Amino acid sequence: MSENIDEKDALQEEEIQYTYSVAVKFRNAGKPYSFGTFSDRFFKGDMVVVETQQGYEIGEVEADAMQIEKYHLHMPTKPVIRRATERDMYDYEQNLEMEESAFRICQDQITELGLDMNLLSAQYTLDRSKILFIYLADQRVDFRELLKKLGSILHCRIELRQIGERDKAKIVGGIGMCGMECCCRRYKERFDVISINMAKNQMLALNIEKLSGMCGKLMCCLKYEDSDYKEATEGLPKMGSQVEYEDTIYRITSMNVMNSTAKLENRESAVFITFDDLKEKAIPRKGVIVPRKPEGEEKKVIRKTVTRLNDPQEKRTEHVSMELPSFAEKENRNTKKNSRNEQNSRRRQNDRPAKKNTGERRNERNNERNTERFNDRNRERKPEVKNVTVRTFGKKKKQEE
Repeated sequence: MSENIDEKDALQEEEIQYTYSVAVKFRNAGKPYSFGTFSDRFFKGDMVVVETQQGYEIGEVEADAMQIEKYHLHMPTKPVIRRATERDMYDYEQNLEMEESAFRICQDQITELGLDMNLLSAQYTLDRSKILFIYLADQRVDFRELLKKLGSILHCRIELRQIGERDKAKIVGGIGMCGMECCCRRYKERFDVISINMAKNQMLALNIEKLSGMCGKLMCCLKYEDSDYKEATEGLPKMGSQVEYEDTIYRITSMNVMNSTAKLENRESAVFITFDDLKEKAIPRKGVIVPRKPEGEEKKVIRKTVTRLNDPQEKRTEHVSMELPSFAEKENRNTKKNSRNEQNSRRRQNDRPAKKNTGERRNERNNERNTERFNDRNRERKPEVKNVTVRTFGKKKKQEE
C-alpha cells in the first residue's frame, strides 16, 4: 500500500503545472536553480525557503519571477515554499555556527582514523535533519567507521560526497591568469571536455604549466575560441608541411590567425603570404607524386632473348623490364662473385698454417696431462738408491783357516 501511495504522490507532483519560475542561488553554488510558484511576488534579492533533494534550504532570488508560458521556460519540478521569515534567518545563522564546529569534529575524526581525504566544507539543512560533508580524495575511501562516530556525536543524518579537483576550484574559487575570478566559480554551469588539441589549433606553446588553471587541469577558456580557429584555418595545409609556391619549395613555419597571414621559409629566403594565397596558389607536396597512367593504355612489355651459361645451345624468351637487369646478367654476376670468393678462400688457406680443430686440441691437452700424472706416480714408487759399503771381517778369517 505504501508503494502505491508513493507512486500516486509522484504522479501528482509531475502533473502540477506552475505558472511562474523563480531562479534561486544557494550558498557555495555556481549556478542558480529554477523553482516553481503560482505567485509573481518574488523579486531579485529576496530570501526564500525552497524544497530540494537534500531537504528544506534557504536561497537568494537571482531574478524576478518569470511567466513560464510567455518565455517558454523549462518546467520546474520543486516548489518555492515561502519567503524566509525572521525565524528562518535566525536558524540559518545558527546553522553557520554549528557547521564550523561540525567541520572541526569531522576533521579530528579523519586524522584519528588516518583516512586519506581532504575535508572541504560542511553544510546543514534548514531543519538540521541532515548534514553534508564534501571532501576531496584521489581514490575511494572506506568511511564506514567515520559515519558511525559522526552519527553518535552529531545525532543527525550524515552524507559524505567526494568531488574532483575542478569541483574544488568551483567551491573555493580563485583568481585566474587573466586577473578575473575563475569561470567555473563566476558563471559556468557545467564543465566542458578540454583537450590539448585545442591548444594546438590555436598555435599556443605546449607548456602545461601555463595552460593549466587553478585546479591543475587544462583551462576552460581554451574552448571559447577553438571553433573560431578551426573555421579560420579550415582547408589550409598543416603547420610544418612543405608547399610549392611560385615554383619554389617552402616550409610553413608560422601562422597568424588574427592577421590571416602565414610565413613560408626555406634555406634561401622567407615569404609572408595571406591565407587566401596559401589556399589557392600554394601546392602541398607530400613526397614524390607519381602520375597515374590512363585507363585505356596498356603496359609495354619488352621481349629479350637470354642464353643460359650451362647450356649455350638452349635459348628461351622472357618478359624482362628495361629498368631491371636481365637473367643472364644476374647469373654472370653471381658466378663471378662465387669464383672470387673461392680464390680468396684458397689463398687464405695456403698462406696460413693448418689449424687444428677444437676437439683435436682438447685430446692433445688431455694426453699431455695424463702422461705427466703417470710419470709422477712412477717416481713415487721407485726406491731410493744409495751407495753403501759393507765390511765382512768374520768371513775372511774363516776362509784363511
